[in-house]
Amino acid sequence: MRLAFPYIKKGEVFYPVVDLTVLGKVKSLSVSALIDSGASFSIFRPEIAEYLDIDIEKGKSLFLEGVGGRILGYLHRIPVKVGDRRFVCKIIFSREFTVSFNLIGRDNFFQKFLITFAEAERLLILE
Repeated sequence: MRLAFPYIKKGEVFYPVVDLTVLGKVKSLSVSALIDSGASFSIFRPEIAEYLDIDIEKGKSLFLEGVGGRILGYLHRIPVKVGDRRFVCKIIFSREFTVSFNLIGRDNFFQKFLITFAEAERLLILE
């Protein structure tokens, strides 16, 4: 399986973003997320959990530290689908996460794919 996603332009910058489906118990939701090789964990906005009827605070609580400071998040294991591949992904939901992109970090997502950042073509390739 080979999936290619064109980078998304926001302002004057292009970003490697993947489309995936987050699968809840009753509902599912198609979302876009920035593939961030500098992030250890996947972090999603709280609206995603709320739409899927996931109680954010029932996850394992942890603090995340980064360039923007420290935020409180809750770890969940959520089924996702990328192309025709379905697997459980560790996703942290945080009410303090206010950036515009959901983030896909290295922990467990990167193990499922060979990921190529084709910067010259502004293309993200998952194999």
